[in-house]
Amino acid sequence: MPTVLRIGPYRFFFYAGDRDEPEHVHVERDDRVAKFWLDPVRLQRSGGFDSSELNRIQKLVESTLVAEVRAQSLLVTEDRLIVDLSDGRSITVPLAWYPRLMHGTPAERNNWRWVGDREGIHWPDLDEDVSVENLILGQPSGESQDSFRRWLKKQATRM
Repeated sequence: MPTVLRIGPYRFFFYAGDRDEPEHVHVERDDRVAKFWLDPVRLQRSGGFDSSELNRIQKLVESTLVAEVRAQSLLVTEDRLIVDLSDGRSITVPLAWYPRLMHGTPAERNNWRWVGDREGIHWPDLDEDVSVENLILGQPSGESQDSFRRWLKKQATRM
């Protein structure tokens, strides 16, 4: 359960196995938990929060997680992707979330450029794109296994 953000008593997180559902975030405080869909932001379910607290949490989700945040800097290590954001947060995710990056050489991983107004990152040598929004939401690559296998095969013929 990677934690995306902590604000006051709230922990915003996602479950790694939630890939087949619309984008969402879980919010926990003590023994209470709620789940919010993100596009559009709306409560999916709640356990233990009263309606006024759910309204406060929904406003936090709307203003913090879905706001127009841009990347400020990027560091790619052997096993992590680290992005500093314009709102002061740093997002660190495992490189394994992006198999093309994981299988790329250090030179290929270090050859990247910003997309648009720093709303994403593009690696031309690996044909990989990662959006800041998906990093914030904890969304790993959505590439199918078949597509990835074809890409790996194509990469092997380049060597």
